[in-house]
Amino acid sequence: MELFLGIKNKKYWRTKLIIRRATRKDLDLITELTYNAFQNYPLFNVSTNKEKLHKTLHFLLYLNTLANINDNDCYVCVDGKELVASFILKKPEHHHISFGTYIKIGGWQLPFKCSPKLASNIMNNLSRSDAIMPEKFKNYWYLDTLVVSPDHQGQKIGSKTLQEVMKMVLQQGGKKLCLITNTEINSVFYQKNGFKEVTKKSFNSFGQINDTWVFEQEV
Repeated sequence: MELFLGIKNKKYWRTKLIIRRATRKDLDLITELTYNAFQNYPLFNVSTNKEKLHKTLHFLLYLNTLANINDNDCYVCVDGKELVASFILKKPEHHHISFGTYIKIGGWQLPFKCSPKLASNIMNNLSRSDAIMPEKFKNYWYLDTLVVSPDHQGQKIGSKTLQEVMKMVLQQGGKKLCLITNTEINSVFYQKNGFKEVTKKSFNSFGQINDTWVFEQEV
């Protein structure tokens, strides 16, 4: 699958991006890209000990990336040899990965790699956020994550990638795509790209209010 972008700025006149399924060779790069995008994400702010928190978050993102690569649900956008974006696209009824799967692929190492308590706190916040999604949305395709390299932001790569994601869903017989986000800036981005806000709810945890937006889009 190929994605063509016509971009005029100091760095590019025209660039050609290729979207493909991620492989194990991409694991470390995707993990770093995702970690850089989420290290200061409000939903994951569950401790004042930033060193332990970031170490724990990094390991959880590593596991999640690996699990989705194994499930063929993780994709990368590459420009030549450079990874510029990544996303996870889940099929209906398969939005979540089982606890047993995480254990098998390396989750058993968690007590030796990072803080089990902080990992539990992060996962609890994720569960509370996910619980806001309407039950019927389990039958929709689900965009779990979409991250763009900081070096390539401002070039509409995120918006172009979203267009390709919707084409992928349509080609596989899907009719609706849904997602969850937890920041105002992301909610504005998805609305600008045609997504409809279904609901917004908030919950308190660790001394802060966590907002959650649920969006849907017909493809």
